[in-house]
Amino acid sequence: MAEVSIDDVAARAGVHRSTVSRAFSRPEAVNAATRQHVLEVAESLGYRVNPLAQALRRRASKLVPLIVPDITNPFYGELARTMAAAAADRGYQLVLCVTGGEVAQTNAYLTSLQEMYAPFGIVAPSTSVDLDELQNVALGSKVVVVDRVEQAQVPTVTVDSAEGIALAVDHLRGLGHRRIAYVSGISGAYTSRDRLAAYEGLAAELDMPAMILDAGTGPDVGERAAERLVDMARDERPTAVIAANDMVAFDLISALGVRGVSVPDEVSVMGFDGLEFGARFNPRLTTVRQPIADMGVIAIDLAEKLLKDGETGHVVLTPDLLIRESTAEVPR
Repeated sequence: MAEVSIDDVAARAGVHRSTVSRAFSRPEAVNAATRQHVLEVAESLGYRVNPLAQALRRRASKLVPLIVPDITNPFYGELARTMAAAAADRGYQLVLCVTGGEVAQTNAYLTSLQEMYAPFGIVAPSTSVDLDELQNVALGSKVVVVDRVEQAQVPTVTVDSAEGIALAVDHLRGLGHRRIAYVSGISGAYTSRDRLAAYEGLAAELDMPAMILDAGTGPDVGERAAERLVDMARDERPTAVIAANDMVAFDLISALGVRGVSVPDEVSVMGFDGLEFGARFNPRLTTVRQPIADMGVIAIDLAEKLLKDGETGHVVLTPDLLIRESTAEVPR
């Protein structure tokens, strides 16, 4: 069956095609009775407006790209879900773009969406994305960057990593832990650097040994950290571990279990993200929670301010602590 066109609607309704177009795009410019007649005819024929074609005609669209490096990490899934709802509330349609961590792909998405007249873009960058380089590609001057802290020429929204690490250390020390290790594994270099630096700074300030089980990245970081922990003499092992994100914490707990180390009976483990899956993991994960839903709303707020006033805002959100079963008092 052939697709119903705007000309089919115009012919059936007995009006010019421009009247049909205005009935959908500028209803205030059409007599109310005529518009109602056109809409009824369109409905009876099964006509649907093509938003992309409409955007190309107007040179303006409501398509907003959310560019992420990875969709296997639930952080980006939760960010996409909450941001899609926030975008819909403002009349936008979110387009999920996955780069695989390739800066060239990020640039290609921004260029393509500019050609579709996207009003702005949201970028959750990988390690390799250079924010200055964003200025040199189409749409690059109209992006908001999520989960990145630095003085950029574009708006940014992130969480206070130093405050989050301080919450984690305070919680574990309150349970009696003094040998508290750290595992990295975040894809974003800036966030990883900030959290590692915060841990090392607190260790020095509290005269606590800095025990970095693994400062690398990739899917094997939890396995490597678990292997290093069990290779240590029992009286030298950390009694607690802070993972730089929840996914690393999940992997670490699983890897320790395979090696016969019980969490939290022998070692406490906590994460940093507040992913919903943490409430269903066994044991339920103690973690520093990022306000992921707020990030999506604020990112769109910042984008609209950028478009309206040229304002480049930088928002740093405060994390909080979710205490569950993966942490306990230091073993005796």
